[in-house]
Amino acid sequence: MQGYEVGERSIAIPPGATIREQLGDRGVSQREFASRMGISEKHISQLLNGKVELTPDMALRLEAVLELSATFWCKLEAGYREDLARVRAECEQFAIATALTKHC
Repeated sequence: MQGYEVGERSIAIPPGATIREQLGDRGVSQREFASRMGISEKHISQLLNGKVELTPDMALRLEAVLELSATFWCKLEAGYREDLARVRAECEQFAIATALTKHC
C-alpha cells in the first residue's frame, strides 16, 4: 500500500490515493495531470504518495482541474494528518510496550 501508514489499530491514507483514483477514472496520465496542474511530475508523484502536504493552493488547483471543491481536498488532507498522528502515536506506544516487556 504505497504511501499508506499503518498503526496498531489505525491506517492513514493520503489524499494522493483519491487523486490517483480520480486520474484512473478519467484516463489521465500523471504527466498530463502535472501539465494541467502547472507543477512538476516529481511534485505530483510526491503528492500522490503522501510525501508532501496538500496545501490550500494545491487544493485550489485540484478544484480547477478535477472539479472537486478545494474544501473537499483540504478536509481530506486534515483527516490524513490526524490519522497519521494517530498511527505514529500507536507505533510509539507499541515500541514502549515492547521495550518494557523485554526488560521484565
